[in-house]
Amino acid sequence: MKADFPNILIVDDEAQNLEIITEYLEDEACLATTRQDSMQAWQELEANPTAYDVILLDWMMPELDGLEMLGKIKQHPDLKFTPVIMQTARTDRQDILRGLAGGAFYYLTKPYNQETLCGIVTAALDDIQRFRQLEKILQQSDPAEAPQASATFELRNLNEADQLATLLANSCPDPGKVIPGISELLINAIEHGNLHIGYAEKSDLKKNGTWREEIEHRLQQAQFRDKTASVRYGKNGKTIAITVTDQGKGFDWQKYLEFSPERAFDCNGRGIAMANMLSFDELRYNNCGNEVTAIIKI
Repeated sequence: MKADFPNILIVDDEAQNLEIITEYLEDEACLATTRQDSMQAWQELEANPTAYDVILLDWMMPELDGLEMLGKIKQHPDLKFTPVIMQTARTDRQDILRGLAGGAFYYLTKPYNQETLCGIVTAALDDIQRFRQLEKILQQSDPAEAPQASATFELRNLNEADQLATLLANSCPDPGKVIPGISELLINAIEHGNLHIGYAEKSDLKKNGTWREEIEHRLQQAQFRDKTASVRYGKNGKTIAITVTDQGKGFDWQKYLEFSPERAFDCNGRGIAMANMLSFDELRYNNCGNEVTAIIKI
């Protein structure tokens, strides 16, 4: 069943909460595994870190609370990219910042409805499935093909973004670490820069599961079909620089470098912050935001 359905681990010491969440997820194409004992749940994760696709944690639990468990997950080499959804009644800005700093990029504030839960779960599943797809492509690639000096590239669609992200990641010291970030920058150049898919529109497309279809649809339209994003790669003795430029008007990039509490409950908008925190040593945008340079130390 694991091969056919994603598996969600739900950890909450309240049996009633587990029943409600499980009921909410009944119509979703996923498996729901519940645990009331957070320490037991952590031991199971340590023993089999690839068993679950998404982890949904309650913040307030005895023995090992959600924030402590989150810290253990993000420090584990095989779990650190697994999406964690933090469910809590604590909506104070400082509390949310603590969770975000710990790596909880997905939030549910109690009480929440079924639509909100399913929307966040869908977003988290999309992200981990995307990450694992990139991992698979990376494993099947030939590192010898990676550029070793300066190089330039152009790309137009998502398939080309996957291939180029793999090629560039293979030139870096830790390909598995940087490939999600490179992919995020390339996709952002295509979807937002070239195809003009904005924040609110992407949220709706993600909720409806039609994001990829909309990208393919726009790529066929006359106003978009000839647009490409350009990529410059450069390597010296100390750093690798990857610069991505799109044909859009740019965006207010400053507020996306860090994942803010105001957007903690949205279904999207966390990709650049995750890339900045997890994949790169530095991100540098030009003034308008249609060009970004990722710096990776060698």
